[in-house]
Amino acid sequence: MKVPGQRYDFSESDVEAVASEFSRLLRDGDFLTQGRYVEEFEKSFAVRHGVREAVAVSSGSAALEAILLALDVAGGEVIIPTNTFAATAFAVIRAGARPVLADILDDLSLDPIDVERCLSPATRAVITVHIGGRISPATRDLAELCATNEISLVEDAAHAAGAMLAGMAAGGFGVAAAFSFFSTKVITTGEGGMIATSESSIADFARHVRDQAKVDNSNVHDMIGNNWRMTEFQAILGSRQLGRLNEFIAGRRRVAEIYRRLVTDEMFRWPEIPKDGGLNFYKDPVFIRGVSPSDVGAALLENGISLSGFVYDVPLHRQGLFAEFSEAPLQAADRLCASHVCLPIYPSLTDEAAEYVATVLSGAVGSRFDG
Repeated sequence: MKVPGQRYDFSESDVEAVASEFSRLLRDGDFLTQGRYVEEFEKSFAVRHGVREAVAVSSGSAALEAILLALDVAGGEVIIPTNTFAATAFAVIRAGARPVLADILDDLSLDPIDVERCLSPATRAVITVHIGGRISPATRDLAELCATNEISLVEDAAHAAGAMLAGMAAGGFGVAAAFSFFSTKVITTGEGGMIATSESSIADFARHVRDQAKVDNSNVHDMIGNNWRMTEFQAILGSRQLGRLNEFIAGRRRVAEIYRRLVTDEMFRWPEIPKDGGLNFYKDPVFIRGVSPSDVGAALLENGISLSGFVYDVPLHRQGLFAEFSEAPLQAADRLCASHVCLPIYPSLTDEAAEYVATVLSGAVGSRFDG
């Protein structure tokens, strides 16, 4: 059986609806960028995530950079987890600040104790990353730590559309959150991103900077802006995907439950699912004792199964480009990043295919490497 590492989901009715809206847009000659479809997508996204405002942009990276620019972090430091995609650090650097790498907890989230170690008079913000669509219970501790020290907490929610913790959605724990709609994400527009916030100053700044910082839509500019606009085509896709978000999460949860039910050997460890958590299961990492992720990936591939990636296999402090931003050993990240794989997980993955993946993992892989 061939099992791809990931697939996005557009049903036949989605395709027909999207094609109809595309046709109407083109035939009517409406403006193709940042028009009424973008506004509708923004409003629906804000409602779904329990925030007052949402601002659509061209990518998750642009969303994060816009937030940091709005917070005026330039010249200061921003603490981020070492276990993140490089775009988190790039956004900090492009916003004029220095990233400071901190260690992580067993659920792959930012460690509040290590964040406290990293605090300095230069700290302007802390970015927590909702890895794999999991909002860690430790997020509450981070929020309290940041509030006590009058530092902004920012959510890198690139993975976390629809993710919840104790009834609160991603975007409600910090001053703002940055979401991604890249092709692999739980909902996708191909490329694209969204800022979710209840801080009107951040939303207003983001709307200004995303459109080349035009003053009153003129050719006069009051700062260096960017072309971070979202197209109407992307917004049409996004609204359709957002309407199915709960369905997508339920489908991913179904696959995760199959994996947990069938893969029970002691060499495998699944992260605990918080009782009050609402994971979206963008990724579902499994930790493996005594075996390299590359060997596991190779064994799965021999059986037609592609991994959905890692979160992440090489932490930033182990990459030469970012080595200067860590001043202490980050031992938890070294251990966790080197001991996990992410299995295929998406709504269209059938029970049969998920059971096949679990059987191969616990059988062909487990018997080869166990002991």
